[in-house]
Amino acid sequence: MNDPLSIHIIMIVVVALLGFITSWCGIRYLIDYLIRNDIVDRPNDRSMHKGEVPRGGGLVIVAIIIITLLGLAATTSRPTFFLALMACVFSWALLSWCDDKLDLSPKLRFIVQGVIGVFSVAMFGWVGSFLRVELLWAGPILTVIGIVWMANLYNFMDGMDGLACSQAIVGSLTLGGWFLYLGDHELAILCGAIASSSYGFLLWNWQPAKIFMGDVGSITLGGVFATLIVIAENRHNIPILSLILVFSVFVSDATFTILNRVRKGEPFWLPHRSHFYQRAGLAGLEHSKVVFVAIILMVLCALIATLSILYRDIIALLVISVLALLMLAACLVKRQERGADAKEL
Repeated sequence: MNDPLSIHIIMIVVVALLGFITSWCGIRYLIDYLIRNDIVDRPNDRSMHKGEVPRGGGLVIVAIIIITLLGLAATTSRPTFFLALMACVFSWALLSWCDDKLDLSPKLRFIVQGVIGVFSVAMFGWVGSFLRVELLWAGPILTVIGIVWMANLYNFMDGMDGLACSQAIVGSLTLGGWFLYLGDHELAILCGAIASSSYGFLLWNWQPAKIFMGDVGSITLGGVFATLIVIAENRHNIPILSLILVFSVFVSDATFTILNRVRKGEPFWLPHRSHFYQRAGLAGLEHSKVVFVAIILMVLCALIATLSILYRDIIALLVISVLALLMLAACLVKRQERGADAKEL
């Protein structure tokens, strides 16, 4: 039990336990603070809830991530790396918390997000190729766009109790396992902290939610995962397709929905309820069942993504299998909608 791998596994378990306990307890006391200061979500054109629910639970998740990064910076041989990652997390969180409280304009929000994306690329590199095509000078630009898009799509998908934190748990556990396998034990510890703190939050966020993550949680998590994707591709040579597959439930739903709204000439940046998970809820499915099915899809996609790491020669076949799964889910949602419309008639 004295080899480095065993020691790091013990550290991951300890950090995860502390993260879970801190998250659960922190959320419990944060709820009262948010209610007293009227930091609550009220039903709108995008929401799926009724009544006022405090938002900002992501503050606890962010705090745990930052503390973990500080610990890693102080105890590993890569202090600059982890301090830079902490600066990214803090920047995403600060901007998003200001947006939660002040409702910043979309233009200002996107400009600052772009700056954070540029900083991330400067510190951690960029995606150099896609589908074996070298991106050359376009790599840094597309990577910044991808980081900003990942942060915002995660926020778009945070509209149903338990959905966003479930993806955070599945995504961070998957990435953590990959980093552990590749020997990057410190990033595996970070992923363990993200997973455990998200699970502590999930116990308060499961339907009916007593607290919402808020932009400070969803956008920050999206930004963190985007940065980890860049690091994994740039420094560990993990195929970008494999990394996208891990989050393909969120990526596919958000991307398809936004493109469809653009095609129809609808303002995609305004609140709406046209994501597939929202449509499933509006068609009569219980929210907990929608999230449960989404979790199953997330786990399946994560498992297939892991196979694509181990068997890279069949990655195209595995991508097609994920697309088939997601298309099947979309067809089932449309079928549920047709059934709901028939009942109304």
